[in-house]
Amino acid sequence: MKKTISILLVSCILLPQLAFAGAWTLPKRNIWGEYFFKINYAKREYDSNGKSIRKANGARTWGWSMIPAIEYGVTDWLTAIWKIEYKEGHYKEYSRPGAWGPYSVKNHGVTETQVGARLRILEDPVVFSTQLKGFIYTGYNNGKEGLARQPGLSDACDSLEWRFLFGKFVNSKIPFYGGLETGYRWRNRDVANDIPFFVEFGFWPVKWLLVKTEIDGYWCHRGTGNIRKEYAVWRIGPVIQLLDIYRLFRGDQLKGNQFADDVTLKGKSFNLEIQYGETFWGRGFPNGVSQDHEVVFKISGQY
Repeated sequence: MKKTISILLVSCILLPQLAFAGAWTLPKRNIWGEYFFKINYAKREYDSNGKSIRKANGARTWGWSMIPAIEYGVTDWLTAIWKIEYKEGHYKEYSRPGAWGPYSVKNHGVTETQVGARLRILEDPVVFSTQLKGFIYTGYNNGKEGLARQPGLSDACDSLEWRFLFGKFVNSKIPFYGGLETGYRWRNRDVANDIPFFVEFGFWPVKWLLVKTEIDGYWCHRGTGNIRKEYAVWRIGPVIQLLDIYRLFRGDQLKGNQFADDVTLKGKSFNLEIQYGETFWGRGFPNGVSQDHEVVFKISGQY
């Protein structure tokens, strides 16, 4: 029973890892920073067959995570990347047999540090870059086995990820951009390797507001580990370009494609982004993948 409860806790609380980039690189000596904050909630999960099922014993999972990130333009075509991730997770069962008593646990900790670099290979007719990034597991505390065990917050492994990134901005009557990413991630501690995929599209109805949507996920590479997890998350929301609003309020004109700097990274920017998202597909073995609903807040800037 203790082992079963531990597995259920880990399977219910695992959150998808966040992997946002973009094909564009920073100008030399420019700095880009972001504070990412996410709230998530779930009462269902995807089993090993990809079927959506209720969590055991009427359980609910919820929590939040934050990721401060910094990128630095070493040259116009090479950008250095650093991120650190902190999470808090809660698990509570609402339909346990009376004889078992109540069950509610939580956990928190710094789950991983990410370091890497993005190299731009091509700028026209599309932006094409390659990115290498390492994910370093911090060994946060999971508590003791049995009823005192805390929820798992990640896959508890180190990994190395290589991506190919494509992007294109089009300054048409309604300006828009698109992005595509894929690659491969090598993982340790008996966790299967996987293939990332990230697709995004956004447009500017006005020059200080970007509306964007994205699909972010991983396909599992079978046969490379006994712990397997794959999922896809859909997100949508606005990016409010606060620096551009300030410029327009002051009477300045946005020159050329200046309003697109938060995507193309050509110059200064300061943005507030809000997204709603949900895990619309998943599959995991031996543990399921949480069918999360999430709200994301981002504050980012470049100078």
